[in-house]
Amino acid sequence: MLDEELPDDVAKLRPRKLRLGPDVERLLEGVAGVEVDPKKARETNGLRPKANSVNAARCARCGQIEYITREYCRCGHYLTGQIEDEYLAWERNLAETHERLSTEADRKLKPFRIMALAAIPFIIWPLLYPVLFDDFGSLTTWLWMLPGIAIFGLFGLVQAVVTAELNDSAHALATANFEQFLTERIRVPSNSFT
Repeated sequence: MLDEELPDDVAKLRPRKLRLGPDVERLLEGVAGVEVDPKKARETNGLRPKANSVNAARCARCGQIEYITREYCRCGHYLTGQIEDEYLAWERNLAETHERLSTEADRKLKPFRIMALAAIPFIIWPLLYPVLFDDFGSLTTWLWMLPGIAIFGLFGLVQAVVTAELNDSAHALATANFEQFLTERIRVPSNSFT
C-alpha cells in the first residue's frame, strides 16, 4: 500500500470543520488562540447574555450587558453593588406605594366611618330595651336592628372595595424577595437605575 501512488487531490484534503454553535465556537476561539479576524474579535469580545434575560444586567458605566453573577463588569464597574442598589430602590418603591395607598384609603374611608356611627343607635336601642323596661320587647323593637345591620354591611362592602388595592400592595410588600425582583426586572430595562 505504501508503494501505491496517490492522486494529487488527496494531498489537498483538509479535515472537516465541526460546527458546535456560535457561543461554543467563540469560547473555544478565545481559549485556543485561533487566529480570528480582528474586526470580528471586537464584535464578539467574550460571551454575554441576552438583554432580556433574568441573568443579565446592564452596566451603568459602560452600558454593556453582563451576567448578573459577575461581581465586576469588564470595564471595572462593581455590578453586585449596582444590582443591590436597584433591589433596594425597588423595595423602597414598594413601601412608598403601599404607604401612599394606605393614606388614600384612610382619606376615602373617613366619611364612611362617620356615617357608620349613625348605625350605633339602631343596634344599641333594641339591646338596651329589655334592660330598661324589664320586657323582652316586641318584634318592632327588634326590627330596629335592620337599618343598623344594613348600614354596617354597606360600610363593610365599601371598605372591602376601597382597601382591595391596599391589600394587594401589602401582600406584594410582605412577599417581596430578590428572586421576585429579578423576574420583574425583565419587564423594566435594567439601565433605568435610580
